[in-house]
Order: sequence, then structure tokens, then C-alpha cells
Amino acid sequence: WLIYEEPGFQGVPLMLEPGEYPNLAFWEKKEAYIRSMRPLKMGGRKVEFSGDPKVIIYEKPCFEGRHVEIESEIFILDDKESEEKTRLPLTSVGSMKVLGGLWVAYEKPGFEGHQYLLEEGAYRDWTDWGGYDEQLQSLRPIIGDFTSSHMIMYSEKDFGSKGSNINVLGIISNLKDTGYGLRTQSINVLSGVWVAYENPEFTGEQYVLAKGLYPSIEAWGGKNCKISSVQPIIMDIVGSERGKVKVQLFSEPEFKGKCQILEKNTRCIDSFPVKSSKILGGSCIVYDQEEFSGNQYVLEEGIYPDLTAMGCSPQAVLKSLRIINIELSEPCIALFEKVGFQGKKMEFSTEILNLQFLGYNPRIASVQVLGGIWIIYEHSNYRGRQMLLLPNEIPDWHKVSGYCQIGSLRPLLQKRVYFRLRNKETGKFMSADGNLDNLNLLRIQVAEDTDSDDQIWVYQDGFIRCRMAEDCCLTIVGNLITPGSKLGLSFERNEDKQYWHISPDGRIYSKMKPQLVLDIKGGAQYDRDHVIVNTVNEEKLTQCWEPLVV
Repeated sequence: WLIYEEPGFQGVPLMLEPGEYPNLAFWEKKEAYIRSMRPLKMGGRKVEFSGDPKVIIYEKPCFEGRHVEIESEIFILDDKESEEKTRLPLTSVGSMKVLGGLWVAYEKPGFEGHQYLLEEGAYRDWTDWGGYDEQLQSLRPIIGDFTSSHMIMYSEKDFGSKGSNINVLGIISNLKDTGYGLRTQSINVLSGVWVAYENPEFTGEQYVLAKGLYPSIEAWGGKNCKISSVQPIIMDIVGSERGKVKVQLFSEPEFKGKCQILEKNTRCIDSFPVKSSKILGGSCIVYDQEEFSGNQYVLEEGIYPDLTAMGCSPQAVLKSLRIINIELSEPCIALFEKVGFQGKKMEFSTEILNLQFLGYNPRIASVQVLGGIWIIYEHSNYRGRQMLLLPNEIPDWHKVSGYCQIGSLRPLLQKRVYFRLRNKETGKFMSADGNLDNLNLLRIQVAEDTDSDDQIWVYQDGFIRCRMAEDCCLTIVGNLITPGSKLGLSFERNEDKQYWHISPDGRIYSKMKPQLVLDIKGGAQYDRDHVIVNTVNEEKLTQCWEPLVV
């Protein structure tokens, strides 16, 4: 527990661990005044159902009185000027239940005043959310990617270079200990969502910081420039819904009427005509015919209040749905002017809004998807019929698609996900073995499933990072890179030997030496389970890895 001498969790906190305290010797004071206390939540702030924000607001404490369910921001709770049909049935907040997502409640209308971070859980009264008083007049969900956290804090306004700055990647309980100091006047949140606190040990006034630029203290609602502790909000990946696709279909526009939840491929949607939808995680394809046939409509994570928003005509009837699985290979596609991959070749790795405008002939005869997942559109500006393509070869594009041209195309955006790498030959998982205090002695090897962070990885921008040390990345050990070289972890330095390419067939190539892939050393020596780089051999299954999303 954290106990405080002042109300409202103010003053220097004292932490009490499990046990009995028969006297005040632990406090080093003759008299003790306890005016507020709260349980210490180990591991920092977490969110599990980030894609489905939902909160129930009750008029009175202990979940009594009138209540209303909220799924989007409330600019002002007691809005007398709003229309009768949109006005909320209550004017005060006595208690709340946060069913999904992460929310920020504000003391005043318009997201002003004291800020209160609301995690998933129940709040019986205003003291449960750490309120200064009973006032709460606006709230909104936090939208962001909680898997990666990085921000830069500056002591001067407008990210001035004359003062000091600090790169922050994780929890800091007291910024004074870092040498940076307690004065912060601007912040650049590069990724993730953060909570900054006025006092050490995550106490006092708190400010929620989402991705973006904060050139002054007014931008985050600060009363002064003092920030003493910070912590990121992280995705609770153990047992969470991350990586799992969840689709809500509604029988009426604006998410009204009957609701059906789908989490797997559905050959026939026969419950009701779909008029709106919510994609709460991942992506999917919906079809206007059964058995995954007919016109395709790719739906990425987000909300679609009507059929037009989903890219369909108002008269469309959706009949089947297919889940889009994660593809870790980097986007690359080749278009050919003749069938059988003959004639002129056009290769792309990024989105193309208008193929003809860039000087290319839009009449395409064959397609090779070399990596990533691509959405192909018949016309420019992502219009017309669309088709989703996985890594594959299509020797006759017209025969498969029904049309002869490609007007625009783009790779499917995918959030980064955590995964385990299982070797297809041994069934063992790639693991980081060693002490993070001495990276030179740490090695990468395969081991049985331990369900621990040293077997959980993430791939982004060519780097493979381990969950237990995300500021480090997979690298080839030593300066002489040859078949048999071992692997380790090192801090990111943008070195060529730290970059990797994951192919659709499960091989992981070194970008520095493309003829080398990850392999298991083998043999009978002590290091037989070590992961090495080795020359590509199509016959060796030890060079093939299967990513299993956590």
C-alpha cells in the first residue's frame, strides 16, 4: 500500500509491503498522520480491450440511480443546449464501470481541469478514481497503439535545443534521479500513450499524453512545468484480445438493431442483412456472395456506421466473411504487362494512388506478390472493385480478377504484434538466454515453450526485438559475418547486421548478407541449440520458422 500524510494522495508516499507493523519504527517518526492511502498496482498501467471502449456511468455512488452506456467522448455532461434526443439522462457522475478501453475523465467541460485516468474496472465513487472532489463533467477514450512507448521530454518550450532533453522508453519513478531534472516545458510523444505525474512515485496531478507534439505545458493541461515521474500505458498481452480479430455486425445503420459477433471465417451470414459494423481488432474481408465469393470489401480496424463507409453500395447484401491473418513479410509486389510474368515489370513496396498518373500503363496481365498483404483496386484513388492478395503468383490477372487493369494499390496496414517463433523442424521456440546486464554473454537459442518474455518477439521496420528488452534488437555477433556466426541482442544502432527480412515461407534473411538465414547449429556439442546464420538450403526445415501470434 501507499500511504500519504496529506489528503488526495499528496505529500511523500510511504510504501507498506505485506506484513505487520506493531509500532512506528518503519516511519522514523514519533507521530504519524495518515490522511489518504491506496493499493499499489504493480507493473504500471495496463489496458486489455483497447479497441472496444465502453463505460457505464451511474448517477449515484455504488452503481445506483439512473445510468447510461458510453462508447465515445462526452464533451459536456450537462449540456442544456443539446437536442432532447441526444441529451444524456443524468447530470452528475456518482460511480462508473469501465468495461473496455482506457478513458480520461475531466473535472470540467471541454476536457479541462483535473485529469483522471480510468483503467478497466469498477469505481464505486469519486475517491476510487482519485478525484479532488465529486466534479466530473467530460470524458473521452484514449485511442492509440499501446505496444510500443517512446517520448522525448524537453526542459524548454517548443522542443528547444538550448535546454536539456531526455529520451524515455519506460517507467521512471523519479526524474530527479536521471540528471534531467523536474522542469519540462514541451514533450514529443513518438509512440504509445503515457501518464506524467507532478510528484515522484506516480502521485499528484496527472496528465495523459497520447502520440503527438506538446509544445507547451498548456497543451497537456499543466498548471506548472513540474513533472517528476512518468509511466507508459502498456497492452496486457497475456490472455488479451490482441492479435485476435473480433467483428461486430449490426442489422441497422449507426450500430443499432441486432448484433452478431464473429471471430472466425464465416461461409454464410444468414442471421440478418448487415447495415453497419465494428472491426475491433485486425482486419477482414466481407463478400457479397456465400463461400467467400463475389465482390470483396476489405475492412480494417475501425467503425463503419453504414454500408457506404464499408465501401459497398447501399443495396449490397453481405453474405460471407474471412479473417485476414497476420503477415510478417515486408510489402513488395511486381506487376507485369504480359501473362506468365513476361514483358515489362513494375515493382512497388509502398502505396500507389494513381498508377497511370505516375506514367505506368494500368493494363496489367500478371502479378507476383513477393511480400506483405496488398489491396488491389480497379480504378485510381482506391475506387472500384477491390481484391486482397497474399504472397502468391497470379500468371493470368484477368482470369482471377475479372478485370484487365489496376488503377491503384496499397499494402494492408497491420499493427505490430507479439509472436513466438517456432522452428518447423524441432518444434522448439527461439529464446534469449542470458543476463541483460551483460549483453555480450547473452545468446539466442531454441528451447521448449516456457511462456515467458524471453520467447516473445516483435518485428518492425526490419528489426526483431525481444519482449524482455525492447530497446535491444536481434543482431549477428562479431564483425566477421560468415555461415555459423551466432546471434545475440544489442542496442539499436542502425547497423546492417541488425536488419532482417522475414519471407512468406518462414525463412528469416539477413539484409546485410541475403544468402544467410536463421538456422539451428545442431550437432552434439553444448551449443547445439544455439541459433546461427547459415547459407540458404531449401532442404533444411531448421531454417523455417512459424510465427505464432501471442
